[in-house]
Amino acid sequence: MAASAMATETQRVDVLANNIANANTNGYKGDRVITGPFREVLISIINDNSLDRGLSPASGLSVTAEGDRIRLETGGRHLVLDTPRGRSYCTEAELMVNPEGYLITSSGNYVLGVNGRIQAGDIQNLYIDGSGSVYSGGQLVDRLNMFWTRGAIGTLNGGSALNEVATSFMQGNIRETNRSLDMAIEGEGYFCVRVDGQERYTRDGSFVIDSEGYLSSVEGYRVVGDMGGIYIGDQEFEINKNGEIYSGDYFLDRLKLVTFSKPEELQKVGDNLYMAREDNTYDYGVQGQVIQGFLEASNINAVKEMVNMITAFRTYEANQRVISAYDEVIGKAVNEVGRV
Repeated sequence: MAASAMATETQRVDVLANNIANANTNGYKGDRVITGPFREVLISIINDNSLDRGLSPASGLSVTAEGDRIRLETGGRHLVLDTPRGRSYCTEAELMVNPEGYLITSSGNYVLGVNGRIQAGDIQNLYIDGSGSVYSGGQLVDRLNMFWTRGAIGTLNGGSALNEVATSFMQGNIRETNRSLDMAIEGEGYFCVRVDGQERYTRDGSFVIDSEGYLSSVEGYRVVGDMGGIYIGDQEFEINKNGEIYSGDYFLDRLKLVTFSKPEELQKVGDNLYMAREDNTYDYGVQGQVIQGFLEASNINAVKEMVNMITAFRTYEANQRVISAYDEVIGKAVNEVGRV
């Protein structure tokens, strides 16, 4: 358990260090480490094999509705869960329904019934009786997979583990630069650039004019407009809040701006760019406006990230001391107690 905590904190420090390094990167979105426990394992009295045989369904649940959640207490019996790391067990849980209609715990693990994952529909029409039968809209949909066994002591997990590294898409501060090539999106949405023939997306609007007169990112990727590459040349231009580019009264092009249905599923690909999966559709335009002469700063608070890094280091060191203590105990058991 201590070793798993050390591994998790090492990964946390890596993410925090990357956030701090990009604190001054325009439009950068910070990452967050989301952790959770390893799956719960049922443990029993030593040399007692009742855990693996004679399991019987339980009854007598305590079920309490609390708003859009259901509080479930099993009275020492074991509720079976389906987690990313395999089957797990618990004796009490706070239940809810996910967007797909499945019954899950508040930590996101699926609750298993006799027939597998339970399709519960709407939480408002959900009812669980004292015997573990699950009803949706008055219709029986399944029965909780729940067991009691002699000799069981309880559950034990293997410590913390990294669930995922998630990106926070909260908008950074908008600061004025008075540079005509600088642009910021106030609200939701992304600029499009072309990288090796494919579209990529960014919140960084610090653009330049390349050697051929096209609007480009500082890395040299051309910004995409409705008509392809946006040729500016040496003309003076203005951009309105809809992303339309004018040179005087002459319309040049319009920035291709997009808003994603699932921004949380965008993948970072380097150079402050994002790539979208095929099922992550987008709408043209932004839920906000384009502001010329401004840039969006990163959403990183460097001081807060440093405090978090210090906390991660201290957690790592605490678990390191635990491992050292266990090492000393084992050494004494072998070298001193073992000699008796």
